[in-house]
Amino acid sequence: MMLDTLALVSSNPLSPLDVSHAAQDTLARAVQTFATGEECLKALSYQEQGSSCVVLVDTTIRDISPLNLIDALRHDYPDVLSILMADDPSPDLISRAMLAGARATLSSDLAASDLSGVLRRLAHVSQAIPLASGDARTTAGSAPTARRGTIVAVIGARGGAGKSTLSAALALLAARGDLDVALVDFDLQFGDLGFLFGDSQTYTLVDLAAALAGGAQRSRGLSKPVQGGVNLYAPAPAPEQAEEVAGQARRLLAAIAAEHELVVVNTGGFWTLVHAELLDAADSALCVLDQTLVGARATKRLRELCVKLGIPPARLLYVVNRARNNRHLSVADISVLLDGVPVRSIVDGGAKLTQILDTGNFEELMGSGRGAFAEQVALVLDDVALATGLTLNSVSHMRAQMRREAKGWRKK
Repeated sequence: MMLDTLALVSSNPLSPLDVSHAAQDTLARAVQTFATGEECLKALSYQEQGSSCVVLVDTTIRDISPLNLIDALRHDYPDVLSILMADDPSPDLISRAMLAGARATLSSDLAASDLSGVLRRLAHVSQAIPLASGDARTTAGSAPTARRGTIVAVIGARGGAGKSTLSAALALLAARGDLDVALVDFDLQFGDLGFLFGDSQTYTLVDLAAALAGGAQRSRGLSKPVQGGVNLYAPAPAPEQAEEVAGQARRLLAAIAAEHELVVVNTGGFWTLVHAELLDAADSALCVLDQTLVGARATKRLRELCVKLGIPPARLLYVVNRARNNRHLSVADISVLLDGVPVRSIVDGGAKLTQILDTGNFEELMGSGRGAFAEQVALVLDDVALATGLTLNSVSHMRAQMRREAKGWRKK
């Protein structure tokens, strides 16, 4: 898939990056270079850029802050995707660039082949992903584009961290906050959310993929309403069908997000290419890890992989599940191992929580909010809302009530 327009904004006449190579690789139909941010913004206002445009913003530009230019591109030209180019991008710079709206932060001296891989991915993104949550835009002679729901992927560098439980709890809690929620089980080989809810699925993601290929425009009819008003999208019924669905992750999530306000995506064991697609399609990702040194190191490698793929690591939120005060690493220790990033924790509910999950009684788990588990899931949902701009409606009132109840529960 080829870009329509590729632009480089750099005030460095000796910039090591020669964007002409991108044109020779047939990655872009048109290639432009600008010495200042103002020149770039003017060109975008006067020229038709096509359906896919990527702007490379070098930190050397002198007339405007590179991050301010990226922010202006996001607000004034939301169809344009931007990449920040820096000599040695630090974690802090990467985070700030992501918050400004950059889709990737890359080293200025990267090889043309490395840039080609990122551009190929962004060319696919710009033509396949619907608008970001809250966007509603028009083009000449067209009707307003529908809003897209917020997509949150629940991932982990190791298996058995409790991703399914957290995914289900987040979906149910958000539904209590008056959101229309889709819970997508993208654990394509061992998905068990249907078992947790005590129900078998009539349709699966395989059926949805076939329907979309046949021209279908809606996805909700191929899901199952479950407890709390959440719509559950089931994984492939057989492991051998996983490959068939895995290659359509972006398209499936786009269709589902077009009909729901929030899409919570549960994932299975780490599958690099599939998880890269899910991370890139998601507005935010909850990285769930256990309370071990191995889990922390694997999570750090996951974040490094995101950087190599051009996925902003600031899109990741970290949650330690089944956290306990014992000889394991503390949550503070794990935060240090992850270079000081904030880390949330979900308590270890012990045998009582396990019994509730075994019986599929999620309403008992989330309904009253009497306990630290529900309270802490609400705080994680808070983080998601802050990172994505998600509006939670009645969740604020509910969260305050849950905290009061949890406080009383601790006193007993």
